[in-house]
Amino acid sequence: MFEIFLFINPIGIYCYEIEKRIQKAIKDLDLDVCYHFVPVATVGTVQEDLIRRRRNSQQLCDLSYFTLATNHALEDYHAIKLAYGNKRARKFLFALQQYLNEDGTTFSCQLVEKIYQEIGLNKATIQEFKSSEYIRDSIDQDQKLANQWQIKKTPTIIIFNEEKESDSGILLEGLVSQNDLYKLLTPDNEHDDEYSNNLVTANHLRLV
Repeated sequence: MFEIFLFINPIGIYCYEIEKRIQKAIKDLDLDVCYHFVPVATVGTVQEDLIRRRRNSQQLCDLSYFTLATNHALEDYHAIKLAYGNKRARKFLFALQQYLNEDGTTFSCQLVEKIYQEIGLNKATIQEFKSSEYIRDSIDQDQKLANQWQIKKTPTIIIFNEEKESDSGILLEGLVSQNDLYKLLTPDNEHDDEYSNNLVTANHLRLV
């Protein structure tokens, strides 16, 4: 069994892609996985996402707009998690990312409300939780987890293989390839030195 922690920017362009790859790997390998989805938002992660979007030649708004959109999405996620549970919250965020990163839709309150309707969420219920004290506690708990493992970039994946005697997991930053995910999530698969060195170079792999 694997335990996976995925730290993401709520609307990050690379984060959307790595989420799809992880889900595909879990499905294709038919894995028993405990999956933790941890959205975090900092000035650094928002700035990094803007740089990535420029590389993809996207038409961009300014930093303040992306900061507001990121924080709005983060609060929505936590409100939905509190009101409806983790599964619906992940579904909301994945749908939002698909609109923004695949369809090229601009973030807006109208888009958010459209997704509410598509997945059967009640706007009034979500707004009630967004205005409660619990929302900040929920966000702070995720940020404390990110601080504990010194998460600096998104996406970052931490993988623990529960079948191994070691308590250590591996941490990888950035966009991990589909093939590398298959190798990392193949039980009892021993990796050669060249493969491990490539991951260290490309994704700043380290033990946690």
